[in-house]
Amino acid sequence: MSTASLYMDRVRLEDGYHEDDLPFIEHALTQLFNQLERFDPSMVHIGLRVKDRGQPGMHTSVEVCISGLPTVIGVSSLTDTKDALKDAEAKVVAQLREAADRHHDRRPRQARH
Repeated sequence: MSTASLYMDRVRLEDGYHEDDLPFIEHALTQLFNQLERFDPSMVHIGLRVKDRGQPGMHTSVEVCISGLPTVIGVSSLTDTKDALKDAEAKVVAQLREAADRHHDRRPRQARH
């Protein structure tokens, strides 16, 4: 089973998304799925939401909950559905990378001999 399909099972389609969006969602969230590879899929929940889809003022959000970590949310106000999803995904990926960097920086370093 591919990484994408493991995490697609963890995606919740909320306001504004439909089952027929799944193919483009799977393709659009590739960076996010790659970033999540270090986590067991059962620990991950991904929520996708679009407010006022196709209208001026549309807002797209990607919410990622990983057991034991703070929730990460990326929001986009782009009006193209695919572009907005990629934009929100990029914001979530950046936050996950920052969190990983902070965690790495806090680990005690072993003394060199």
